[in-house]
Amino acid sequence: MKILILMLTTICSASLIGVSNLIADELPHKEASKMQNDSKKAFVHATYLVGNRIKNIAQLDQTRFEQFNFMYVMAAPAWKPEDFNMSENDIMGKLVQHHSYPAGDSGVALVPELISRAHKKHVNVLLSIPGRTQFNPIARDSKKRALFAKVMTAFVKKYNYDGIEIDWEGAFSIGQHTALMADLRKALSSLNRDAGSSSRKYYLTTALHHSKRNYSRTQARQLSQHIDWLNMMTYDMGGGLWGAKATHNTPLNRMKTILRNKWTAFSPDKICIGLANYGFYYKGISPGQKSEIPLKKIGRYFSYTELPMLLKDGWQESYDAKAEAPYYSSPDKTTFVTIDNTRSLSRKLEWVFTKQYRGVFWWEFHYDYIPPVEGQKYANHPLIDHVTKTIDGFDK
Repeated sequence: MKILILMLTTICSASLIGVSNLIADELPHKEASKMQNDSKKAFVHATYLVGNRIKNIAQLDQTRFEQFNFMYVMAAPAWKPEDFNMSENDIMGKLVQHHSYPAGDSGVALVPELISRAHKKHVNVLLSIPGRTQFNPIARDSKKRALFAKVMTAFVKKYNYDGIEIDWEGAFSIGQHTALMADLRKALSSLNRDAGSSSRKYYLTTALHHSKRNYSRTQARQLSQHIDWLNMMTYDMGGGLWGAKATHNTPLNRMKTILRNKWTAFSPDKICIGLANYGFYYKGISPGQKSEIPLKKIGRYFSYTELPMLLKDGWQESYDAKAEAPYYSSPDKTTFVTIDNTRSLSRKLEWVFTKQYRGVFWWEFHYDYIPPVEGQKYANHPLIDHVTKTIDGFDK
């Protein structure tokens, strides 16, 4: 799902807006970063945010940035593997020096302003770099890895990001992935050395699909020494639009099984659990039923913002106690939706805190974004707001 949407986020050109604000924000943000360094194991509540989905400046006005301590913003330069056949000077010119976010009042044009506002609320903003197969030719070549790390780190420095998040959605070699993370860590560490200061921490994280690989303890230890944590994509766990059965998107029982069977080589404090404020809508089929035709022909992605209207139309919730996840069905039972609600998210948070995972993150910020009504200052995020309150309760 993500990779189809995300390719748009890398299309960045035209003139830069809002960069002057970043300079003014740097000193207070360095102090905030130092405070966070003193509490390295703070619970992470993060969200992915697709840059070209930012609607307008009003949306930034309506955002309570302080709900999060990290944001992974997808607004990377438009790179291709073959770019890294270029000389360092040429590729730096193409992807960093001559890059500017476009002028305008929406989308990635507002990313510099988003970074500035997030920093004022002591929120770290990481550059999220999505990819599937395009990471492989970079990761397998030591010279290209080092150059990729140097270029992306220069991009981070230019726009005052707080680090890098590698969203690797496709198949990969464990060794090559770890080598890329090692080069990125080395490059990010050089930012402090170049500045003659170690007061600011630059973060490095990576997102991996829940079922891609089995790590040995040695492999997990090697990766862990380079990253701050990994983001486990514990969604798209049902039929989606690609499977044969229309089932839960985020069943807690399956999440528990996969984490127990495939990811115990990692310390829990190196894993953040993925939460979804989106789901799937299926027509002409019942939950768990095998489809005789491809699910993409009878299903689609579904945003939580669509649910209130369905409930007004008489849709009913049913709760699967085994999966600890809900379904929503149409009055005639011919159509249903799989998506989390506050009840199922509360159970997930209980599990996350019991297992002492590092934190949670959302795919994606906009899927439960409801603009404020008259008299309200901030937008509502029914699911994100609930998780924020739940985390605050556990912290107390």
